[in-house]
Amino acid sequence: MRAVADISRRNLIDTELVALLQPYPGWETEWIHLGPGPTSLQGVRVACGTGTFTAVHTSSAGILRGTTAHGSLGLIANPSSTARARSYAQPIAGAHCLLLGPSAPLDLYLPAGGSVLITGVPATAPTAGADATPGPARCRTFDTDQVATLSKCMESMQQIRIEPAASNIVRDAQRHLRDHLRTLTPTLLREADAPAQGERAPLQRHLAVIRACAFVDTHLRSPIALMDLCEAAGVSTRALEYGFRDFYGLGPMAYVRNLRLCRVRLDLLDPNRNDLSVSGAARRWSFTHMGQFSHDYRALFGEMPSMTLAGHQRAAKATGPVS
Repeated sequence: MRAVADISRRNLIDTELVALLQPYPGWETEWIHLGPGPTSLQGVRVACGTGTFTAVHTSSAGILRGTTAHGSLGLIANPSSTARARSYAQPIAGAHCLLLGPSAPLDLYLPAGGSVLITGVPATAPTAGADATPGPARCRTFDTDQVATLSKCMESMQQIRIEPAASNIVRDAQRHLRDHLRTLTPTLLREADAPAQGERAPLQRHLAVIRACAFVDTHLRSPIALMDLCEAAGVSTRALEYGFRDFYGLGPMAYVRNLRLCRVRLDLLDPNRNDLSVSGAARRWSFTHMGQFSHDYRALFGEMPSMTLAGHQRAAKATGPVS
């Protein structure tokens, strides 16, 4: 059994997008915007000593993807019953939560209007090191008391996000979060050590989506056809279509296009790529028809790529060193 980590009384609050995309120190995660419409990830992250709570809400669909830190455990819950999140097609809502072990893969789909609470704590096992075997991502069903605790955490996070930082309401909410973290941490540590029981084997089409996504990740800068994905996944086009819609609510080629558009946007916003043009960024990610690219970019992000680049350049000049 892992020892329970000591939770101090120190609290840090952050509402920046960078903090939301890293729910716990050492997690390597990114937001893949699926749209339609502008990226609209909002929320707050609160550090309670060695643990964190992150409440995330989006008004447009997307995927939070990556891996957890090798020395951490995570819990993802959605106490509300609307706009269910999914992990590898498994719903996360109410009593159905997702437990993430050390170095576990994270593939969290948030539909439009989706909200989740992400709890992170240290995995204090002596063997939890950089070379440790990656932990699993498991769906767990929590009891009524545990779900009630998670709902209270979500309420406290909402108060922290909307109330003035120096108010008594926020201070009380932070205190409640510390108390809840002390309650949740032993549960997370115990569940992480428990053997998997009664978990359903993934459907063949869901395994195919995982194989197809791995293929996309290694070939994203090269031309990709639907038949390439089917061949890599080992299934028919129909099975792959159903699998992607189960996972992400859109077809495989739309997924490829949106992922590429997100990569272009990251390049256009990258402060280390000040000499990059819109056409250069588009071609880097295998877009060849500039008119269609611009149309798709605007449909996904709500602005032309030139507007993204111009806005970034203005911001860079405004914050640059004074000569």
